[in-house]
Amino acid sequence: MQEMTYYYSDGNAVRKPEVSVRPARSLPTRQQREREKREEAKRRQKISDRRKAAALRRNRILTGYMIVAVVLACVMLVGYVALQTNVSTRMNHIAELQNELSTLNADNNATESRIATTTNLSDIKDKAINELGMVYATSSQIVYYSIDGNDYMSQYHDIP
Repeated sequence: MQEMTYYYSDGNAVRKPEVSVRPARSLPTRQQREREKREEAKRRQKISDRRKAAALRRNRILTGYMIVAVVLACVMLVGYVALQTNVSTRMNHIAELQNELSTLNADNNATESRIATTTNLSDIKDKAINELGMVYATSSQIVYYSIDGNDYMSQYHDIP
């Protein structure tokens, strides 16, 4: 062992020697080095295991999020296709109704023109006056009335 002397101050500049014994530094033995390596390997293995477990948890969470995202995307796509089909069906129905309306309008116009060409108003007037005895109304028979802006009218007496 190696002996070293240290001095310290205690009071009024009096120096007292102090002897301290320091153990000599020894190199670690092979067994100590191997034990330290094993302990270091165990420590690293524990850290690695913790990291792997944390990564596995993160992967499971991310996988869950991805599954939810894919399911939502599929639901949205199915909904979109359903809406597109609904719109196409309605547009076809509207086109059919428009064709039916145009057909009915054409039939109506043809019927009106047929009626207009087959009837003669002068013949109807002659038949009404001569055969049925109808006459034009005189000015004393015409009654005028005014509407006060109401949407309806109440009738209190029979019209003569």
